[in-house]
Amino acid sequence: MILPAIILVISVALLLNFFVTYCRLQVAAGRRVELSEAAREATGIEGQGVSGDEFLRLRRLVDLCPETDGDAYKLGLIRAYHAFLGMVRVLCGPVMPAAVAWAASERSGCSYYAAVALDARIAHTRQIFERDFLTMP
Repeated sequence: MILPAIILVISVALLLNFFVTYCRLQVAAGRRVELSEAAREATGIEGQGVSGDEFLRLRRLVDLCPETDGDAYKLGLIRAYHAFLGMVRVLCGPVMPAAVAWAASERSGCSYYAAVALDARIAHTRQIFERDFLTMP
């Protein structure tokens, strides 16, 4: 009975490690993207800094635009990662201040990732509009 429990714990730990690594890579890739003026205007973002608490507002804005290239899956993972980071912040706050600082930085990256996704969806929506409505006879 103890061996299956050990296997389960190890499997969950490895899955969590993979999840965190994948999400960190996605967030890092998002941070390298410069936001367009349209996205900055729509979100009110100035500069590279975005608060981690802005994620839900940005995610709602993203949901208003049509999906681009199946990005909903990645956004769902980033949403779960953002929630995980919130748990890290709450659970580790009194004990590990460095973990709280790391979680705050990553949550900020999640918010910026949502802004980048919004930017991509705005550009996609403009392309659809130009293709379908501006070329009509």
